[in-house]
Amino acid sequence: MVTVHYRRWCPPQSPLRIEFPPELLHDVRLMNAQPARLPLRWIPRVNRVVTQSSGLLFGVRQENEVRVLAAHADKSPDGLSPLGIFVCRARGEVFLTDDDLASFEKQQGVLALVVAGGQAGFFVREPDGSVQAIRSHEEFRVADAATRPVAERADATAERRAPDRPWRGDHVWKRVAACAALFLVPAGAFAYLRPLLPRLPIAVVLREEAGQLVIGWTAGALAEGGRLEIRDGSERNILMLRANTSSATYRPKGDDVEVRVSTETRAGGAHWEAARFASRTPRGTSGTLAASGALQDRIGALMLEAQELRRSLAEGQARTQALAANLAAATRER
Repeated sequence: MVTVHYRRWCPPQSPLRIEFPPELLHDVRLMNAQPARLPLRWIPRVNRVVTQSSGLLFGVRQENEVRVLAAHADKSPDGLSPLGIFVCRARGEVFLTDDDLASFEKQQGVLALVVAGGQAGFFVREPDGSVQAIRSHEEFRVADAATRPVAERADATAERRAPDRPWRGDHVWKRVAACAALFLVPAGAFAYLRPLLPRLPIAVVLREEAGQLVIGWTAGALAEGGRLEIRDGSERNILMLRANTSSATYRPKGDDVEVRVSTETRAGGAHWEAARFASRTPRGTSGTLAASGALQDRIGALMLEAQELRRSLAEGQARTQALAANLAAATRER
């Protein structure tokens, strides 16, 4: 019995839940593979050419659950339905170009897969029929979703070997050029490896101060800016955050507020964290409770005043009866 493991792509804002086997990413990347005399990292960026391949995705769909099972350049596998398109680029960012969108609409697909270098992401058709082409709801690293096959690892090992033709002593200009390139390695290496550096956790923290909701997160987590999304009942507010910000304030209108902080950059994939704030005392009841307490105090004061009046009335009646008795006794003595 063969066990097939599927990867699952299901960001909260996506209307579709997508499953795919790890081999799917290998198939897509192999369609874009081209032989090169030198590894890509040895070629200056100004001389690099971005190659792109595309094709069709096939699988099965049941309501909002989609399972992508195959990727082909043109043919349709037996028993599988067309789901959309895939696009694979040697490098760059994960997005759909105008030509990709045109192909997507031509196929009347429900999803598109874009693989750009070591990053990938799905693009889905929203309930209103639109497609968010600039940015995927959630990007992921290809290395995390699929292991490299043995043949590809062997090719990569072969690429790391030095060129077959050795340098000769009379080619002095080649040595000079190599020494000059060594001075450019540190600056270029930081830019190349920066997306692979570990990210700081956002760690959203909420607290209420003087009727305002203070939203805080890890300092330095949004090194390239980000976005703050606040859901307050039926209202939804979006605030673009500048780089290196670490807090924001918001005056809540309801009793249940959900906050989502996400990175703005597309390099390195989506990075977000959400938190929820629920007030123990419903909004608008504090004034009512204060008014109710004042009313109870007023009622208590009136009851004490009524008791004092009844006591005074009883004392007055007793004095009146005493005076009447004295008057009657004086009348009899005459």
